[in-house]
Amino acid sequence: MILASRRMKNISSIETEIGAIEYVVPDMVVKELERITVDNKKKVLLKML
Repeated sequence: MILASRRMKNISSIETEIGAIEYVVPDMVVKELERITVDNKKKVLLKML
């Protein structure tokens, strides 16, 4: 959130300026990505038949 609210000139020094970074991905997003992966694998297998 802080990245969107505070302008950072040098993104590589972000940890020095604001501290350690922790990326958070909601469970709902992870589940959707897993579902998409499974669906894509099914499509590939069907094309092989």
